[in-house]
Amino acid sequence: MNLNQFLRQSIDSYPDRVAVSVQDRSITYRELADAADGLANNLRRLSLGDGARVGLLLENSIEYTIAYFGVLEAGLVVVPLDTSANGNTLRFILADCGVKVLIAQSHFRRQLKVIFETDCGVEVLLCDSIPNFGSRSLRALVFDRSLQVEQFDVSETTPSLKAPEAISLCRFGKLHELAAIFYTSGSTGVSKGVMLSHLNLVSNTLSTIEYLNLSRDDRTLVILPFYYIYGNSLLLTNIACGACLVIDNRFMYPETVLNTMEEQRCTGFSGVPSTFMILLGRSTFASRQFPHMRYFTQAGGAMAPEITRKLMHAFPNKEIYIMYGQTEAAPRVTYLPPQRLAEKLGSIGIPLTGISVTIMDEQEHELPVGKTGELVVSGDNVMMGYWRQPDEEQEVLRDGLLFTGDLGYKDEDGFLFIIGRKKEIIKTGGNRVSVKEIEECLIANENILEACVVGVSDRLLGEVIKAVIVLKPGIELETKEILLHCRRSLADFKVPKIIDIVEALPKYQSGKIIKHLLKNEQHEV
Repeated sequence: MNLNQFLRQSIDSYPDRVAVSVQDRSITYRELADAADGLANNLRRLSLGDGARVGLLLENSIEYTIAYFGVLEAGLVVVPLDTSANGNTLRFILADCGVKVLIAQSHFRRQLKVIFETDCGVEVLLCDSIPNFGSRSLRALVFDRSLQVEQFDVSETTPSLKAPEAISLCRFGKLHELAAIFYTSGSTGVSKGVMLSHLNLVSNTLSTIEYLNLSRDDRTLVILPFYYIYGNSLLLTNIACGACLVIDNRFMYPETVLNTMEEQRCTGFSGVPSTFMILLGRSTFASRQFPHMRYFTQAGGAMAPEITRKLMHAFPNKEIYIMYGQTEAAPRVTYLPPQRLAEKLGSIGIPLTGISVTIMDEQEHELPVGKTGELVVSGDNVMMGYWRQPDEEQEVLRDGLLFTGDLGYKDEDGFLFIIGRKKEIIKTGGNRVSVKEIEECLIANENILEACVVGVSDRLLGEVIKAVIVLKPGIELETKEILLHCRRSLADFKVPKIIDIVEALPKYQSGKIIKHLLKNEQHEV
């Protein structure tokens, strides 16, 4: 099986069911498959060759879904692009992995103009309007709302194109072939292309469907961008089981999203920690009933137990899944069964079917129960590697094992607990301090909405602890009160030396915090 067979199976079983709904628009599985076929045929006419990369610069939409499966149908590789990234970053990614075709929406014209200021290797641009930029070597074609190009003619100035009758459509690629490249910046801001095969994504999708008990009756509200691996998982799992994706890109207005959740009778909702912090602290989320909602899922970083408690208190009859994963793991590695949530609060749960997680020391020896080491993952979900970055790849991928960079331990029941990232252990005055522990302490303060902790270089101590804090609306809090709160729960060497109170934390469009941007300004307390 390859990824595109998920769509094929759903059209065979549920051709007239709605696959994707976006405000006043929707598309059935039959319509989605027909549109993806049409795009695939047009892409094959370009004679790019199997495995060629196609970039997607599209917001969450019906168009994105058509493009994603159309590219796969053509036997090509999907490169989802961060729509919040600047043009220079996008141009680097396009050139880095040799994208020849870019499918984009015109409202990203600012980034597109920067991308095509110089040659980045892209030969064909499919867009919803004709751009007023680009070099002579760029072939620009206009698509409609179904991503169909009415006059997909062969240009004499583009020698790579070939007549359509000479091309046969290859529907199903091989399971071990490259399917997608997801660029992830990680903690350093340096982009790395994570290569995921059809096997990686298919196996992870099927295991996720299994533990979430997803079915055709589910309607999942999607706010996470599809270019983000967590959002990509929502796309694949729902399409694979014939469910409906309800897209709402307006999370800047939480009440609007909550209204959609109610009106569309959504059964599932997924977010990162900041998603639930914002909903619980700045909206009517906790006071609503959501009678059709079956489950919530959380991943994309550790969520403080205090936030989990609030979510449990607000929705005692809903299934709450705390999950862990990485882009390099396609992405899901573990989940905490909802029935064990109260008992194992703070745990990331147990591995998915077909995945194993071992706790290892620095010599790569397995550690016993209760001992802290690095989480090492094995299974069909482990990535193929990093695109053209062998040194970085060797650091995390050895003998088929994924060294996650996360530190944790197993308890006597086999449940996993994360202590923190290896790179986020702050070494201050000879002591090793977990960022996660301090962040959880800060979030436990009822006046604090969000908190992020980083290490800042210091000549005397090596590093000092810096906390960047967002207060709840209408709250005023002095730094000395925050320090007093920390001293009640933390050893002195774990108490932040620098505290910044800000209006908002810098975040990726996915909601994850951009931590490396918080190390610059210093305000000592």
